[in-house]
Amino acid sequence: MKIAHASLPADNPKRVVEVLADIMQGEAMAFPPGGCDSWMAWSGDGAIELEIVPRGHVLRHGDAEGEWRGQADAVGRHSEAHLAICVDRPAEEVIAIAVAAGWPARRCDRGEGLFQLCEVWVEGAFMLEFLDPSQAARYHDVITPANWKRFLAMMAGDAATAGDRPAA
Repeated sequence: MKIAHASLPADNPKRVVEVLADIMQGEAMAFPPGGCDSWMAWSGDGAIELEIVPRGHVLRHGDAEGEWRGQADAVGRHSEAHLAICVDRPAEEVIAIAVAAGWPARRCDRGEGLFQLCEVWVEGAFMLEFLDPSQAARYHDVITPANWKRFLAMMAGDAATAGDRPAA
């Protein structure tokens, strides 16, 4: 299985889609269903499609199907959502492209060294995690349903024994 596409908000959708298409070694195209200022970034292999819509355009339940509509009361630029995307470009190049666009970007360790990735903050507001080939291989080795169940069991064990520990 795979995710077919994802939609992301942006202040400048055309600029965002150009940078993301560059990182994914793909191309940018118009996305008319999202409105005249919406764009799509395709990965070079065509496996990933990101729809970039103007911030404040939200999906609403329409009469026949979901509709993109502007929302006058949209507040804030940050979001609860993020995506992790595996790319064929080395981490250094991903970071360099993001920094050249004026976006914060950095290498990060997750889980105290469990796996690494590149955090890219699109327009300084929306986080995308990019994993280069070696980062993606490590991620897929360690982040599995079986390993996650072991992690949750450890966390439950730590919580259960926390009452036995002296207070700090």
